[in-house]
This record gives sequence, C-alpha cells and structure tokens, in this order.
Amino acid sequence: MASKDVVIAALGASAALAGFVLVFLGVVLTGLASFPPETVRLVRMRYLRVAGVSVVAFLLSLVTVALAVVWLAYGQSRAVYHWTIWLFFVQLGLVFVVGVVTTVQAVGV
Repeated sequence: MASKDVVIAALGASAALAGFVLVFLGVVLTGLASFPPETVRLVRMRYLRVAGVSVVAFLLSLVTVALAVVWLAYGQSRAVYHWTIWLFFVQLGLVFVVGVVTTVQAVGV
C-alpha cells in the first residue's frame, strides 16, 4: 500500500475517532452532572479522570489529523509520516481504553 493511502486512511480514521471520543466525553460529563454536589469527592474524581483522559484522546486525534494534513500538503517527510502513524496507533489504544472505562462506568459494574 502506498504511503499516501496510509496517511489518508489515518486522517479519516483519526477524525472519526475524535467524534467517538466526544460521545464518550458526553456520557462521562452527563454521569458526573447527575451526582448531587454533596457526593463524595472520590466518586466525582473517578469521572473527572476519565473526562481528562477523554480530552487528551480528543487532542491527540486533532494532532494526528493535523500531521496527516501537513504531510499531504507540504511534502512527504519521512519523520512526519512515522509520527502520524505512531500517534494514530497510540490514539487507537487510548480510545479503546476510554470506551471500555466509560462503558463500565455507565453500566455500573
């Protein structure tokens, strides 16, 4: 497969994963907002940690998309290509973790 095809696929998949992360973040924030203010701090901190990881995953998605666009628009630097692919796989793993943790929290396991 040509490098250009790989970067285009990473670009599209990263943008889609950014959307999924925003859905997970919405679920976490809705769960957090459902607690009354006097809820134990430890319970609220669990939700805030997952929200923080979700924001990091979203920002990582944006960085991956930006690198892919830079690679496509401004020349095909080998370093930018490798960073784009490496960050995409990191993002994929982080989104998996966020999805599992968010689902577990939403179900109440």
